Amino acid sequence: MADSTVGFVVGRLAEFVAKEAKVLQGVERDVVLLRDKLQWLHTFVQLADQRRRLNGNAYVDVWVQQTRDVSLEVEDVIDRFMVRVNLDQHLPLWSKCLKFLTACATQVTVRRELSGRISMITARLNQISKHRRDYIHKYSSQTLLAPSMPVIDGWDEEVEIFGFDTERSSLLTYLLEGGKERSITSIVGESGMGKSTLARSVYDSSDVRKSFKVHVWINISPCFEEPDILYSINKHLSSGARAKAESPQEILEALNLTLKTKKYLIVLDGITKLLNWSSVLDALPENNKGSRLVIITSLKESEGALNGLSCVHELRVNELPLGDRVSLFLRNACGSRKNPVIVSAGSRGLFGELESRTMENAYEDMLEITNGLPLAIVLLGRLLRRKEFPGQWNEVLKHLKLKKPCNPLEGLLALCFEDLPHDLRPCFLHFALRPENTIYSARRLVRLWVAEGFLQHTKGETMEDVGHTYLKELVSRGMIHLIKKESEGEIMLVTIHQQLHAMARSETYYQATFLDVYGQTYVPSSAAVRHIFLNNIRNANIHMDSRFPNLRSVLCAFPNNWERAEAVGGATAITSDDHYLGHFGKSELLRVIELTGLQVKKVPHVIGNLIHLRYLCIRSPCLVELPSSIGNLINLQTLDIAKSSVKKLSASFWKISTLRHVIAERLDLPESVGVLKNMQALMGLVCLHPWHGNISPLHNMVNLRKLKISGLTSSHSAALSDAFSKLELLIHLEIIGTDIPSTLFTNFSMRRLQSLQLTGKMIMQTADTEQRCTLPSLTKLVLKNSKVNHGFIDMVGKLPCLAELRLLSRSYDGQQLTFSPASGFGNLTDLVIRNLPELSLLTIQSESLPKVRKITVGDCNKMRLNDLEGEQVLINLTEFKVINMPDNWGLQEGSTFINDKFFRVSAPQNNGAAQMPESRNRFDIWCRRLRPHLPCQGRGKQGPGLPHQAL
Repeated sequence: MADSTVGFVVGRLAEFVAKEAKVLQGVERDVVLLRDKLQWLHTFVQLADQRRRLNGNAYVDVWVQQTRDVSLEVEDVIDRFMVRVNLDQHLPLWSKCLKFLTACATQVTVRRELSGRISMITARLNQISKHRRDYIHKYSSQTLLAPSMPVIDGWDEEVEIFGFDTERSSLLTYLLEGGKERSITSIVGESGMGKSTLARSVYDSSDVRKSFKVHVWINISPCFEEPDILYSINKHLSSGARAKAESPQEILEALNLTLKTKKYLIVLDGITKLLNWSSVLDALPENNKGSRLVIITSLKESEGALNGLSCVHELRVNELPLGDRVSLFLRNACGSRKNPVIVSAGSRGLFGELESRTMENAYEDMLEITNGLPLAIVLLGRLLRRKEFPGQWNEVLKHLKLKKPCNPLEGLLALCFEDLPHDLRPCFLHFALRPENTIYSARRLVRLWVAEGFLQHTKGETMEDVGHTYLKELVSRGMIHLIKKESEGEIMLVTIHQQLHAMARSETYYQATFLDVYGQTYVPSSAAVRHIFLNNIRNANIHMDSRFPNLRSVLCAFPNNWERAEAVGGATAITSDDHYLGHFGKSELLRVIELTGLQVKKVPHVIGNLIHLRYLCIRSPCLVELPSSIGNLINLQTLDIAKSSVKKLSASFWKISTLRHVIAERLDLPESVGVLKNMQALMGLVCLHPWHGNISPLHNMVNLRKLKISGLTSSHSAALSDAFSKLELLIHLEIIGTDIPSTLFTNFSMRRLQSLQLTGKMIMQTADTEQRCTLPSLTKLVLKNSKVNHGFIDMVGKLPCLAELRLLSRSYDGQQLTFSPASGFGNLTDLVIRNLPELSLLTIQSESLPKVRKITVGDCNKMRLNDLEGEQVLINLTEFKVINMPDNWGLQEGSTFINDKFFRVSAPQNNGAAQMPESRNRFDIWCRRLRPHLPCQGRGKQGPGLPHQAL
């Protein structure tokens, strides 16, 4: 970690010299010389840090530690200098005039102090270098392995399951057979054996999806207690709408109401400590429906965990057979079966005689190094995938055999980390800030990396582009696991295996700058702490005098904010958590504040003094306003107040030129803003002011990528049209308003737009539907209340890349909707038709919609479906979901089409939904096309039940 720290500080110094030349008059030379010295030391520290990980050396450890400490001191000195320089620039004009006479003297004093601190730091570095020469000999004699070139190949490959045939069969038996009594299955085994992979493959199987009405998968963090598990289950079951239950009693009542009549399957993954399972089971109704609970845990924690409980089955995950180990290795080292021989750029094929012998030797070395552990096999394969075959393969395998410690994973994990490009290392270590088993939102993760300073501009790419490339690189190396992709194909959710998380944690603990806060904890004051994560504090004792002078980031995620509710006079009063911001407002070097789950009602005015703050996220429904001092945050990049009630921000906020992301619920967009050329995302804005003279705030955000704006009327149309002609980089657009012009599809050249959602009536002329759409990259179109006609549907059918079409809530006002070969939609894969009260007839002709895989139809009271006939009708369909449709709507179980291609699955009814009339059956049919069983078929990137804590 020391090399990452020193490298990061060197980068900060270079940026500081380039941007702050004006305020460095007189000391610029000292700063440049310090930067040069650290650059040289950084080169030596890289080697020293590797030696520390692989075999250790007391002298090297001390030298690396001292160099790291000095680097952090340099960062602190520079940041405090900038605080002194910038604090006065936002004062009123009269105050600046009063301070003018003392300003010169102050600047001289500040520069003199900076020069003195730099001299002291330089002297200390000289002394450290002398000690290295005196005590560390033959320092650079060891030859390092050549690092891999950055490659993102294979980040989105489908997961294949190798082995587990016996375990899979046993798990299916436990879940699908047996009596009506609820039973528990405990999946146990060594960490890294593939327990979650096995469970997920069964959880996603068609037999299991067909048998259970309710499916819930929850990832359990180590800090979870029994109430947190129940809260998470209820939140998952309420995923369609915001969970209303807040108190523990309300949670119990909601769970009983939802599950008492249903056969449910609940999987709890990541149990690492003993819990009171009786209290969890008591909250889940025993309804004699054949419900099942699956608990995934490590072998050593499982012993005795479920003693005293009835109907418990233990499934032990055993080692993979030899053939499956080799297949798993080949799959990860050489890529998919479609391209099995390409190892990396510049590598050679594997089919020659010499290459075959080399591969046989590689198999033997792999088995010795990994001890057959699937996680180790995957990591080794992904590492070798970036090396030339056979030369660099042999070097890596020889190195791991020589350095193999008692734990087969330790040396491999160290080498995987060492092989990372230096820019990626702090990004990987950032995962250590949160508990294991956390699900991460890719977009929020990248925004945090930008705020922490881990990412830099590259030619032709934004920092966010670089961040997503780094994340794909980590996924392709197997160090981060892909959970779900967005509809556009980008990464949406990721997680990290507990073994890799533990390795990242060990690196952060080595440098003693990270502090966890769990449970009832006294939080000490420490100048060494630079990052704090708060999770699940019920009565944490953070004293008012606690100071963290060098703190850079504060993050918290409380899953159970309902637990701090207090009953007052029959009502529910929420305890305020404003004091947390008061505590950390004293840390003037903060760059990141992220508070989720806390009940923050008021943000103190002092937050405006945190001039280094780049990322501010406060997601609290109680928050109604932010202080005007927020406009003083001259380095702010991200403001995330989603799920809050903030409606307006000060005018000075909209002049912060560094802004990149503003995310809110319903935030007023002012009539004018500053030049916001760095703005990337503007979400949840409401337009309350008219726009005059074809000028709008959007004209000052020419680099905007994502936009969600509401409140638009016909008075905004002209300015909006002109603004869109300049927003050439727009990728995601969501508009809510009235009188939306259809020329949005024909007159603008938003050639990069991929996702478009329109809510509101669209103004259309007959001539408009005869024009050609000019959205060549559009892949997803969602319409609500648009009242478009059939001519418009035919027009968008010509879009070459359109893969998902959602016609929702009165978006179509025609009585008939026909999809024919002439309609287009040649690349459409997902079609949703919901709540179209005027639609009476849906026709899908033969050879139309050739690539459609999923169709959802629901809440169309008058609609009938024409008979689906012909050999080429919906030939690639795998799922037909029907929700709240009349009995005679046209697709009935028992028809030739159903029996030939589908089977019926009952799905859970929505909790709390209005009752349907007796004359109409309320049902939910989920039909899947029958496919042959594939032994190696892996799960897709999106699991049906995602954990709740997606951060």
